[in-house]
Formats: sequence, C-alpha cells, structure tokens
Amino acid sequence: MWSITDKQVKPADSKQLYESVGAIHLHSTWSDGSLPIPEIADIGAQKGLDFLMFSDHHTLEPKRNGLEKWYGDILVLIGYEINDPDEINHYLAFRLDKEVESGISAQEYVKEVKRRGGIGIIAHPAEKRNSIEAYPPYPWTAWDAEGFDGIEIWNQISEWLEGVTRSNFLWRVWHPLRSIRFPVWEILQRWDELNKKRRVVGIGGIDVHAYEMKILGFIKFQIYPYKVQFKSIRTHFLTEKPLNNNNNKLSFKEAEQEIYNALSLGRCFVSNYYLGDARGFDFYCKESENRYPMGSRVKIKNNTGFYIFTPSPGYIRLLRNGKLISQKKGEELYEEVEKDGVYRAEVFKRKKGWIYSNPIVLEKM
Repeated sequence: MWSITDKQVKPADSKQLYESVGAIHLHSTWSDGSLPIPEIADIGAQKGLDFLMFSDHHTLEPKRNGLEKWYGDILVLIGYEINDPDEINHYLAFRLDKEVESGISAQEYVKEVKRRGGIGIIAHPAEKRNSIEAYPPYPWTAWDAEGFDGIEIWNQISEWLEGVTRSNFLWRVWHPLRSIRFPVWEILQRWDELNKKRRVVGIGGIDVHAYEMKILGFIKFQIYPYKVQFKSIRTHFLTEKPLNNNNNKLSFKEAEQEIYNALSLGRCFVSNYYLGDARGFDFYCKESENRYPMGSRVKIKNNTGFYIFTPSPGYIRLLRNGKLISQKKGEELYEEVEKDGVYRAEVFKRKKGWIYSNPIVLEKM
C-alpha cells in the first residue's frame, strides 16, 4: 500500500497501490542454472520474496510444463532470454506462450515480442569484462531497435564479474554481497535520455545461475548461490491489488496481470537489500489536487511538488534529466519544481547505491 498517508490528496487514478518485492532474471536447470524451479521458489519464499521472474535461455518449456504458478505464497512467472547469432544483445521476453524465431537479429526479435503483446527488457546492457576470459561480456549494441519496454539498470552478476581479478577472486566468492556498489552510470544516463521520448522501465536483474566450481580439483562450491543472491538486487512493484493479503491470494491470472501491468507502467523501483530492506520507499509528485506515482507522465500547468520517503535514513537525491537538483540526509525530501523533465530519486547508504526509482516525467501543457 502507499507507505505515506496524505488525506488531502489522492493518487490520480484514485486507487491504492500495494507493494510486492521480488527477483527478476533467474536461471534454472532448464538452461544453465543449478537448481530446478520448485526448489528455487522455496528458497525465494524463505528469503521473504513475493514473486520470481525466470528467464532461462532460449526456452519457454518450463511454462509449457506447468511450472508457472503459485508456489505457496510466492508467485512464479516464466519468460525466457533471447540473444542474436553473435551471442550479444540479450533480451528478456515475458508474457509470451511461444518462442520467437531463432537466429534473427535483435531488431527483429524486439519487434516480434512487441507484436505478440509480450514485454521485453534489455539485459545487462553495458556489460564489460576485465579479467575472466571464461565468462565473456554480452553487451547490448542494438540501440536502434524499436519497441523494447524496459532495461536492466542494475545487473548483479555482471557487476560481480566485472570487478573480479585474480587477486580478489576468493574474497569476492566468500563475500559476494559486499561487491554490490552502483548501477553502471553510462546506463543511467542513457535511461534518462530514453525517458525524455517515451516510457522505458528500469528494473534490477540478479541473473542468478549459482555456478558450481572446484577448488584444488575436488572441492565443490557455488558462486553466488540462490539463497545469497536473493539478498542482493530486488525489484519492487506497486500493484493496484495486493497479490496476497493475509493469505487471501489472487488467482494466478489476476496476480500475473497485476505484475505485468505495474511493469508496463513503470510503477516500480530497484533496491540493494544488502544495505537494508527498502519496503515502504515512496516517490511521487503532487500537481494541483492529484498525486502521481512512479512511472507517471504528467501534464503540468502549475508548480509541482516531489516527495521522497525512505524506510530508514539515507542520503536522498532528486535528479532532473540525470542532473542533481536536490539532496538531503534523512528519511524524507520535498522539492517544488517548475520545469518539465525526467525526474527520479536515488538513495545511498554507506557510500553505495541503495534505492533507484523509476522516473516521473513532467510535460508542459
């Protein structure tokens, strides 16, 4: 539900919004993950997640096998990950029942996912590698593709791999959550520019595989197991109905629709759980008598007030078109603005990124 009560001003659509927290971009034994979907769902539920969104490589077979459903109190949605013939331009496709044709270009599969009514998200768009040849980078280069819905503004396994060197490898294996710092600044800049023209949703991806490795040739261990990575990057959706209210769950179809509606509208934010639980974060604007949540595109006549509330103290920043316009330490920030532009919130803790909101875009009437 809206975490901040304001009896004088209602959301523009006069509906309450309810927060659900989950993990996006998961791999299972249907491709190159190390555990089956039911077992991963059980781990996610133990870590307090409300939903999981799987995207195994090149296949929707787990969906056709009936694995997309409620597992107790955790909702599992299944899409899949596409790439082009050069092994780059990875794309997460959801809300599809059948795979698109293989071997086609990124421009073609982005267009085809959109034509079929699916939702497509660019995966690890600025991926680089400095020292691990066994795991090459898979960046996004097809920026002329038209119709993608979203972008991973933060991909945790990419960040982990990009910082690995021979000298710090063991430290990063034993302390993986300490390596989480920030999204790639280049992608945040591009995201701001894209939202000037149209809505492009930002999500966090964990890209979990839980790879098994051997030390000394016989000691097996997992790099970043599911139970650990579920405590890293999370995506929070604001839905119009609670997915699970006091064990009174929506039907699978209703819950699926709520998640995909929130994703399509950009009613979401990304958090680094290792720095603290971000449930209850709120970012909205008020113009006249209306209140607009994240993802809104608002025609304005008068000055507009932006409100940011955090569940615990942090270093709060309000940005316009990627430029800092206001900042404050604490649990809340208010700023009145008169210019149009792409506005979003960032919150830092311990000199690391904690929360990244989706933008609210103001447009002059």
